[in-house]
Parts: sequence; C-alpha cells; structure tokens
Amino acid sequence: MLRLAAALIFAALMAAPSATAQDAPAALAQAIALTDAANAPYAFDIELESSRMQWRARFQPEASPRVRLIAPAREDLTSDQRRAFDRFADSTEGVSWCASTFLGRIADVRLVREDEASAHYTFQPTRESIRSADGRRYAQHMRGEFTLNKANADITRMRIHAPAAFDAMPLVRVERFSLTIDCALAPNGRRFAAQTVTELQGRAFGQNFGDRTIQRAANLSAP
Repeated sequence: MLRLAAALIFAALMAAPSATAQDAPAALAQAIALTDAANAPYAFDIELESSRMQWRARFQPEASPRVRLIAPAREDLTSDQRRAFDRFADSTEGVSWCASTFLGRIADVRLVREDEASAHYTFQPTRESIRSADGRRYAQHMRGEFTLNKANADITRMRIHAPAAFDAMPLVRVERFSLTIDCALAPNGRRFAAQTVTELQGRAFGQNFGDRTIQRAANLSAP
C-alpha cells in the first residue's frame, strides 16, 4: 500500500504544467507560438533513472509501439516494472518542448528579475495547466518559475515545487516535491526538456517514502 500510494502521487506530480495567454507576458506567448510553428516529430533516446528503475529506450513517432525498451531486456523486468514501463510508454507522446502549448495556461505570471540576456518569472500552476488528470488535484499546492532567453524567445529552465507540505490523500502527506527541467536546443532551433529531475519525499501510512528520478532525452533525429 505504501509503494502504491507513493507511486500514484509520483506519477501524478511528474506531469509538467501547462498559462492562459492573457496571463502570460508577451514574450512567453511569442515563445509558445514560435515553438508550435517549428514543432517536428523527432525520434529520440530516453534514459530514466531512479532507485527502482534504470531504463534506456527509443521513441519512434511512426513505430508501433512508439517507445521501445533497449535495456534492460523486457524479460528481465519484474511484473511491476513492466507495468510501470508500459504506463510510461503510453504517456510519452513525443518531444517535450519547454515552451509548449501546455505553458499557455498558468496564472499569476510575475517578473522577478531580468538582465540583457534573460528574464526570470514566477507563476501559479492551475488545474488546466497540469497534463495529468490525477495531478490536477495538487495544482493549488504548487508554485513555479521559469527563465526565458530574450535572444530567441525560448524557455531555458523551469522548476515546479511545493513550498509547503500537504496532504495528498488520507494518511498520505507530501513533505517535499520538486520538478526541475533543463532545456537544450533541438535541430529545429527550439528548446526541449533535455533533463527532468523529480524529487518526492513524504510519509504514508506511518512510513517514510521518497525517490529521485532523472529523465533524459537526447539524440533527436528525423524519423
């Protein structure tokens, strides 16, 4: 039960958020529009590491299934690990763009500092800005921030976190949550989520739980 509760919360919270355009600064709206116009169906490599898993896979947009496990061999996974990989594969729809349309539904976007090269904003995730239906219930507990590069109007880094502990469900309390996305340039000149680090700590049914997951995307290429 403890592992199930932690897994459900972790999966829900890993979904990156999405700002109504009128709440966002013009530069963010421009970044989203430029990324949407340059969107391309790339194939790419995936690495996923945590205390419970270490996978390497390849996403091919035209293949079936689109996500193919490279290592370890599927037969070497436990039944729980196979189910976890299948859920991950089903939820992977392609390259995760840093200035995606999902970033068009956040609220209360505020400039906190800037220089000639970049601007740093904070924001409030909304239920509509969370990709996962399960994760939307936690939106009010989250806060976010992102850095926008002025030269090409694009997001270079984003962080979502829970500033205070909260009760995720009966007898389950999240003490710490943080999701950090570092962005890199794709072949089309727009930035994608090259590395996503998710950290979760809490207590469920009287026992502590916690995990740190690192997800990487690399080697983008035309299919």
